[in-house]
Amino acid sequence: MFGAVALLLLVLELINGRFWLNDFRVYYDSARSLLHGDPLYGVAHGLDSGIFKYAPVMAMLYVPLALLPYGVAATIQYLLITAAFIGASILADRLIRTHLLRGRAGSYAPLFLTVLVMVVHLHRELHLGNINVMLLCLLLWALERLVSGKRTVAGALIGLAIIAKPHFTILLPLLLVRREWKATLAAIAVPVIGVALPALFLGLQGNWELHRAWLGEMARHNASLIYTGGDNYTAVNTVYSFLHRTLLKHFLGGPTALEAMCILGVIAAGSGAFVLRNIMRGTPNGIVIEYLLLLALVPSLTLTDTEHFLFSLPVVAYVVFHLVPRADPRWAAIIAVPLLAGLGGNWEDALGPASEWMIHFGVLGMANVGLILWATFLYCRSNPERNGTSYP
Repeated sequence: MFGAVALLLLVLELINGRFWLNDFRVYYDSARSLLHGDPLYGVAHGLDSGIFKYAPVMAMLYVPLALLPYGVAATIQYLLITAAFIGASILADRLIRTHLLRGRAGSYAPLFLTVLVMVVHLHRELHLGNINVMLLCLLLWALERLVSGKRTVAGALIGLAIIAKPHFTILLPLLLVRREWKATLAAIAVPVIGVALPALFLGLQGNWELHRAWLGEMARHNASLIYTGGDNYTAVNTVYSFLHRTLLKHFLGGPTALEAMCILGVIAAGSGAFVLRNIMRGTPNGIVIEYLLLLALVPSLTLTDTEHFLFSLPVVAYVVFHLVPRADPRWAAIIAVPLLAGLGGNWEDALGPASEWMIHFGVLGMANVGLILWATFLYCRSNPERNGTSYP
């Protein structure tokens, strides 16, 4: 059914002349720039904001599509996003039921409600043509391989995601603490290979210059992690902005890089304590919930657009499973429904001025953090020592 809806959206985009996929245009044009020897960084690809800020190897990966006419390449990208969303939804559903819910039988209702919550972000992903859903599917596949004992494969898949978006280095400490040595080595080796690969075509000096330009672009992109006002809402949904605007500004004044680093340190300590708690209690498959929570945390820690909150899909699914067919605990809806509405309820065309209010106050980011905390509570409450079986 979802595939049919996605195809209908594609037809409507084409009819309305809105089949732009501006984010995909950045990948496409950067690959063409690589082919033609044009600058890769510091220039706009498509829109004025279309700056390529990814590793050089990402441009290489899009060379096959760059050889096609843009309309054909964009259609392929759209179909890949659609397939990846279906795959990610199925993987998240299976991982949660198998490893966190004592092998609960499959049901259509939780899957449907999860998609309903996430569809506003999926629609934007399809409209922009980004790669977040594909990365989510890749990372969930990696987790499935990991709990199946295929550690090297799992690490290699995580490494591919790190090449695309270095945010996912957040998973490396988890692998280390969990003593997943093979997965850790593979997850490090693949990005190293990805960094070295362009040297085969550009030479060592050319590869060094290209990566230096990439690091500079990333530094400029992440220059300010705390939103304090104005019309630029790039950082409005970060956890740093939420804590600064609600509490810390009354004690610290203006935002600083040190403030963001301290907040990140507290989050890292809290995450580490949760993992160690699970290890000490011997909870089977604790790595599953830890991994999924870290994925959901990524868009709250980095400067991202709203479609990046698709990485919260597995956590949303876990929360939804505690609402249907009956709420567990019985009062769960009082907490969960407002959080789910905050994450997936900002339909800008339908809400009008209320949508602007939600954006200005970072409701999306607050809801995401709330869902992460709520999912953590649900897991701790569910007596996880009795859930599932230990992974190999």
